Amino acid sequence: MTEFSLVELVKDIYLAGGFKIGEFKLTSGGVSPYYVDLRILISRPKVFERLVDSYINKMRSIGEDFDIVAGVETAGIPIATLISHKTGLPMIYARSMERDHGTGRMIEGELIEGSKVVVIDDVLTTGKSIENAVRKIRDAGGRVTHAIVFLDRLQNGVKKLSESGIAAYSVIDIKTFLKVLSENKLIRDSEYEKVMRYVEEFSNVEK
Repeated sequence: MTEFSLVELVKDIYLAGGFKIGEFKLTSGGVSPYYVDLRILISRPKVFERLVDSYINKMRSIGEDFDIVAGVETAGIPIATLISHKTGLPMIYARSMERDHGTGRMIEGELIEGSKVVVIDDVLTTGKSIENAVRKIRDAGGRVTHAIVFLDRLQNGVKKLSESGIAAYSVIDIKTFLKVLSENKLIRDSEYEKVMRYVEEFSNVEK
């Protein structure tokens, strides 16, 4: 994906309502002054396809031959589904919670032992959701060393995942995302500065 097309994608994500300023509680329990909601793009097929193409480009740039794509429940599932459709790679997904009915399986789809799996999620914060999915895939016999997200919130998720033997890649990070919005006058200077202060707080924390 070229720099121009990535800029256009960021703008379209914003215009689709995928970026909001406010006060939002995160899955990690923290409170954030911004929220990126890529789930909304499933209702915008053309934008969603371009989002998925950005993942495929990133996946190919890694230079690894993956056997399976795995979606992290729930946001990663539709992304992984279209990646699978467009690349021909089989797909699985890891359930986030234990099941006490049906087959009780934590991995849906066919996972052949020893298969090389790339894990797909939407946004990287602390990395806990990805780590949880990786653990379940590894327990089921899959080999996982790579994960791809669209947006890295730069909250030390990459480092934390690396400690579990997972190399995490993002299409874009929040600083670059915010720069696009600011330069295209989609957010006010005061909003840009407010979110950047929040982002920098994590950069100043000892890693």
